[in-house]
Amino acid sequence: MKKSLLFALCTIVSLAIGAQDKTKYLKGAVPEIDGKVVFTKTIQVKGQISDSQLYTLMDKWAKENYDIQKDGLKNRVLLSNQETNTIACYGEKYFEFKRNALALDRAKMTYQLILGIQDGACNATIRTIKYDYSDSKKLLVAEEMITDEYALNKKGDKLNRYYDKFREHTIDSVNSIFKSIDLYLNGFSSSGAVVSGEVKPTSAVSTPVVEKKVEPAPLPIQKVDVEGAVTVDTSVLPSQPAQIESVTITGVATMNGYRQIAPDKIPGNIIKLLGDWTLITSGTADQSNVMTAGWGGLGIFLEKPVSFCFINPEHYSIQTMDKGETYTISFYTEAYKDALRYCGSVSGRDTDKIKGSGLTPIKTPSGATAFAEAWMIFECKKIVEQPIHKDAIVDKSLTNNWNKEGYHKMYIGEIVNVWIK
Repeated sequence: MKKSLLFALCTIVSLAIGAQDKTKYLKGAVPEIDGKVVFTKTIQVKGQISDSQLYTLMDKWAKENYDIQKDGLKNRVLLSNQETNTIACYGEKYFEFKRNALALDRAKMTYQLILGIQDGACNATIRTIKYDYSDSKKLLVAEEMITDEYALNKKGDKLNRYYDKFREHTIDSVNSIFKSIDLYLNGFSSSGAVVSGEVKPTSAVSTPVVEKKVEPAPLPIQKVDVEGAVTVDTSVLPSQPAQIESVTITGVATMNGYRQIAPDKIPGNIIKLLGDWTLITSGTADQSNVMTAGWGGLGIFLEKPVSFCFINPEHYSIQTMDKGETYTISFYTEAYKDALRYCGSVSGRDTDKIKGSGLTPIKTPSGATAFAEAWMIFECKKIVEQPIHKDAIVDKSLTNNWNKEGYHKMYIGEIVNVWIK
């Protein structure tokens, strides 16, 4: 009797979990406009950016993702019109439904992606969806395959066989495209399931919880004027995009809009991150400064997770670094390249770089300064500072490239917190 009851309970739980997994594919998940399947999503840039700058970013994204032909797929950019701030792409993607030694069940989805730039936002539309499927002698259209009329039962609480695989794969693919744009522009994605053609944002997390987050999509490497920097021992970091687990660390305050992760969960290749858009912010409550980063590293020192950075002794930044006990290393998407270029091109001696950058300063739990536009922040506590002497340079060819202003000073900081959006 007990075994029967336990089996029945397990069956009910399994069915409930299966039903929950399918809810995002049910009624309203596939939107229609005038009888046509059309998915739309407005992706707002979390910061100040002109429409011309945003168009340039999205034009680059489109070329990187659609000017490619691979595995028999012929993705391409159809139109790039800067006058109207419009980009159109043609996309192809395989849906693999089942594969075994005897058979391969798959279809090829084709679609149009239209990107419109307006008021600091990218308006993305996916339409004209069709499927090339071996079981059909003609192209299948989304309107007769994935709409509520065809793909749902009469009650609307279950997916119909055969149509279900097309509907699920299409919704997942649309979400993936929208999320890719969000990650590219903002370094994080607040997207959830597609509902009525819109990807619902999740609320900001003010208390760390255990959940998954996708790593920001890599951006093209572009150099900025470097005042100081950070790099990394990449052997301790994944070279490919990885999922991140957020964790709760006892006794540490939280930051609104960010979740806390352990230092050994820092995503991506740090050398790549430093090649993109990075800032070091140091100082005290009375005196602080920000500088662009390009040299340094991450690793372990005295059993502590640490960052290494190197600052030119002639730069103003070294004064604030010496006075403060904590500092931050923060990372940004390409959308903020102008602000970071500004930080690397002026001196803090006679300029309020933080104000001039247009970035929004925030305080971390340790009292250090970072910026709300950052998608990831390392909060560091100084534990070692050491000037580099020329006799310490083994490869003497490096001294030829060293700045005449003097050898840099190295700082090692314990990474006490890592915050990520």
